[in-house]
Order: sequence, then C-alpha cells, then structure tokens
Amino acid sequence: MELKDFSRIEGAVDIRLLQDTHIVGIGAGGAYCLYDSLARSGVGKLTVFDFDQVEEVNIVRQGYKTNQIGRKKVDALGEHLQLVNSGVQYQGITKNFLNMDQNELDEIFGKADLFLFLTDSFEAQSFGNILALRYQKPAIWAGFYEKSQCAEIVFSIPKVVPACFRCAVSPRYVAQQASDDEIQVSSACNTIFHSQLLDAYLGMLTMAILHNKTEGFEFSNWFGDYWDRSLIQLKVHPDYGNEAGSLFHRTFSPSEGRAFTFNAVWQRIEVEIPPKYELCPDCKGASEYLEGNLKKSF
Repeated sequence: MELKDFSRIEGAVDIRLLQDTHIVGIGAGGAYCLYDSLARSGVGKLTVFDFDQVEEVNIVRQGYKTNQIGRKKVDALGEHLQLVNSGVQYQGITKNFLNMDQNELDEIFGKADLFLFLTDSFEAQSFGNILALRYQKPAIWAGFYEKSQCAEIVFSIPKVVPACFRCAVSPRYVAQQASDDEIQVSSACNTIFHSQLLDAYLGMLTMAILHNKTEGFEFSNWFGDYWDRSLIQLKVHPDYGNEAGSLFHRTFSPSEGRAFTFNAVWQRIEVEIPPKYELCPDCKGASEYLEGNLKKSF
C-alpha cells in the first residue's frame, strides 16, 4: 500500500521534496531501521548497497526476521519496505561499489541527492568521501566506536560545510596507512537499541540536510550558509570519556553528574591546509571556498 496520509508530519517536512528525493545508502545492517523510517517519511527513492546475507546473529540487533535468514539483506529489506510504503522506488544492489566503473557510479551516485555511508569498512568510508567530493552531494558517515560506548557521525554539505570527511578524521587515515590490515570496528556489544538510537539521529540529520535551503518547516535552515561543526560524537555509556581532560569530561563536568549519558558534542572541524596541517589530498583544502566564507576560519 502506498502511503498517502502525511498529515501528522506536514509541519516538520516538505512531503513533495521528500517524494522527489533519491538517497543512496552503503550498508543494510544496523541501518535497517533508518531505511524503514525514511520510507515511512515519504522519501521517494532508495538505493541500498550490501552484499551480505541475513544471518542468525543479525536478528538480535537488526530489523530482519528469522524467516529471512540466508537471503540477501538488500532483498529482505526491499520486501519489508514495499510492505511499509509501496510508493517508494527501491533498488537493492549486491555489487561492491568499490568495484564499479565510472559509468556505473555516474548513473547511481551522480543522480542521487544524498549519500549515506554506514559501514564499518574504512575503505568504503574513505571512497565515499571521494564520491561526495566528485559529485558535490551531501553525505553522512556514521558508526560506533569499540564496545559501542560512543557513536560518531560526520557529515558534509557542499558550499555549507567547509571540511571533508578526511579532514574530520585525518588521524584515522594516518593509522590506516601505518597498518597492514583494514581498520574496522567490532559490532560486539551493539544491541538493537544502539542501532535504533543512531538511526534516529541519522534520520533527523538527513531531514535537516535535505531541508537546509527550504523554508517553513521544522527541519528548515538548521545549518544556514556556513556550518563547521560537522563531527558529532554521541555518548551512550556512562563510563565513556570520563577521564580528566577528555572531550566529554571537559564539556559536561560542570553539570556535576546531571549530564550522565546520552550527550552529544558537535566538534568544529577545520579544512586541512598548510601551515597548520598538511594539505588534504581529497578536498585539496576546499580551495573553492578559500576566497569566500572560509577566510574567517583561519
């Protein structure tokens, strides 16, 4: 059944805008509930990449069902989304986007409105930055740290957010270059509650990015014409970041324990240019902005 009654959310979002929106997502695991919510909210087209199958271990922390074990995740997800909102145009792709040729990438990413990179693969996340810069499209990267005590979200909006994903997490690139193995974060301790919590934040951030230049809605103009706090860290365990001098301790210690957990810190991210940094190899120091708004950041 196609969803048609959006009356309860009309003041929050522009339904016509969402119905004309195409979102591409990398990863169909922990983001299952996010795609479900995007379909319920009226997003018109979803393209999701994942080459994994549903396994028994996925049932306890993702939205899949036991009768879907052994099926491709993107197929099981697509079946569910059609039950939620048959009006959504859905495409599930099992091919690794890292292996696509230029024409294939142009056809999918070049025609989309927003990218979601929701995988624990460093290679996939870093290639996502290249694609976001190449096609000049807004993008979100997200995942949990070890033991899922804190989540991280990085986002970019062309001509609004100055720094790219690589600028935001450049120490991770250095660590990867020094390692023989690909950096990946274990999903151990990541429950369904963790997945749904992060998916909710990602959904609201998605709505805010899509509506940033649209007036008259609750998600309108969150970031304006310039926004440099593009790395968000979400504390979801009381013990995370309590060491003296740590980010969360510095930020929330004046609350004297009232800000116990479920806190967010939006960090200001600079474009990496000399002499303070080595020039970012991906965005080249966002050179197209240096003559404009960014001068005030240096």
